[in-house]
Amino acid sequence: MTLKKSRLDYKWVILITCFLMEFLCLGFCSSNVGLYTKAVTEALHIKRSIYSLSHSFRFIVQVITALYFGTLVHKFGIKKMVCVGLLCLTGSVVTRAYAAKVYHLFIGSALWGMGIVMVGSTMAGTIIRRWFHKDVGRYTGLVMSANGIGGAIAAQIISPIINNGETFGYRKAYLLSAAIALAITVVVMIFLREHPEGGPVIQDSRGKKALKGALWEGLSYEVLRKKPYFYATAVLVFLTGISLQSIGSITLVYMGDLGLPAGFIATTATVGSLCLTFSKIFVGTVYDKRGLRFTLLMCQSAGILAFLLKALMTNSTLGMAFAMVAAIVVTVSSPMETVLMPLLTGDLFGMASYHKVLGIFTAMNSLGLCLGSPLGDLYYDLFGTYRPCFWFFTVLLVGIAVAYRFVIRAAYRDKEAVLAAKA
Repeated sequence: MTLKKSRLDYKWVILITCFLMEFLCLGFCSSNVGLYTKAVTEALHIKRSIYSLSHSFRFIVQVITALYFGTLVHKFGIKKMVCVGLLCLTGSVVTRAYAAKVYHLFIGSALWGMGIVMVGSTMAGTIIRRWFHKDVGRYTGLVMSANGIGGAIAAQIISPIINNGETFGYRKAYLLSAAIALAITVVVMIFLREHPEGGPVIQDSRGKKALKGALWEGLSYEVLRKKPYFYATAVLVFLTGISLQSIGSITLVYMGDLGLPAGFIATTATVGSLCLTFSKIFVGTVYDKRGLRFTLLMCQSAGILAFLLKALMTNSTLGMAFAMVAAIVVTVSSPMETVLMPLLTGDLFGMASYHKVLGIFTAMNSLGLCLGSPLGDLYYDLFGTYRPCFWFFTVLLVGIAVAYRFVIRAAYRDKEAVLAAKA
């Protein structure tokens, strides 16, 4: 009798490596940026609007970097890009730690924006597409759940350091984050591989299975440029980014304006963060089982319901119930920016131009995020309340959901034709 040696499938090492990347990028480096606002502005004697502007600059850099994502992947490869991205994130944290002038904050934000594109959900989605050809949605969601886990752990570690009573105590929190970033960089560089042995495999699946996320060859970028639904998708990604960012940035402030208890507001934020961790895995799994049409509509419906509940919030028991339900439900819509972005790109447009198209969509989403917060505050300046903003984006998300039905139908028509020609 012969014994077979079991060999570890390296894709599981890659999955853990991607999880660490997002744990750092979306968790320690992004989720808790609001904890630093008061400490930094008071220590450096700058206005919060200026501090906020430096964060907007991060999104501008994200847009520019994302537009060249496909070119950078083809020229330098994934591992080199991830290495540069991790060093950018580390440099961003260190720069902000020692910032003494406003322009130092802008430099830190620029490094931050580049790092997010090269390490964040765009890159993780690309790596998972290379290594996994089954249950891609579940594994994408699992990796993106590092956002909530990393953010929750980071908050518990850095919050006491920031609020230790020292004027520049926040610098110690930044430097601790930098040390963690360096440690994760070393681990990721040791275990990350460019692609599976033999290179990426494209599965030319047939039938309904192909329409539920299996890899397919796709259309070249030269062909896609002539397709109206490609541009329509980019616009819808942009509008979705604006909608989710606008509502997300004003919700807690609006609850305070309504006079809801501070403790209750904090509780809704905590519950939302915890639910987000599981909702990303849930959305990815649903995608694998039900396909893009159903999953996208599910996320959009959750967003519409959450926006509607927030529009109906009042300082009452019923209003507080609406707020808590909204905080939970909205986490099902949030993965549209992370989990579904790479899945939608591969599903609708295939792998032939995957990197370039994903970069363009990431740029459009980042542009939406950049404009979302100012647009929400503009509503307050015009109407003296955020309530009209909630109603506006509820209607807008309904329109986006309807428009996506036509976009997906047009894209799938071309997809079916390509697969049928190869049958």
